[in-house]
Order: sequence, then structure tokens, then C-alpha cells
Amino acid sequence: MKKRVTKILTGFRLDPRLKVLAVQAAAQENRSLSNYIENLIRKDVEARGLLMPRTNGDK
Repeated sequence: MKKRVTKILTGFRLDPRLKVLAVQAAAQENRSLSNYIENLIRKDVEARGLLMPRTNGDK
């Protein structure tokens, strides 16, 4: 199995009001904010056909 490489993104701007709501949404899904945002991006690019959906159930 290939090890997942995590990169740290710095300098990311987010409206403070949206950040509060995103933190709340992440908590509802038992995720960190960064994992929540990563999953939102993944779902979007999959929906656009830019990334193939995962088939083996890995996170």
C-alpha cells in the first residue's frame, strides 16, 4: 500500500464567519477542519470528473 503524503498548506484565507461554520460542520462529522476542507475539495473535483472516485473505501 502506498503511504499517503500530507502537505501543509499555509497562507490560506477564509472569512472568519465561514471558518466558524466550517469548524462546526467538521465537528458534526468528527473531522478536523483541514480534513473537512480536504474532503470538500475531493468531492468537488470528483464531481467535475477531474479525479476518479475511490473504489477501495480508503480514506
